[in-house]
Amino acid sequence: MINVVIVALIFGYSGWTIYRHVQKGKQGACAGCDKGKSCSAASMDSPLSCCSTPVNNKK
Repeated sequence: MINVVIVALIFGYSGWTIYRHVQKGKQGACAGCDKGKSCSAASMDSPLSCCSTPVNNKK
């Protein structure tokens, strides 16, 4: 009986982890990242920014 409970917990956690991964993937790279607020690449001033518009609009 305990084996059934352990297997159910493993499959449940695996399913939840896959679901969470897919949901974060739909948000995009920086939005889905846990370090989005402290990451220097996610800041608007960074040339490696995840935003879709370029920061420097030199003409």
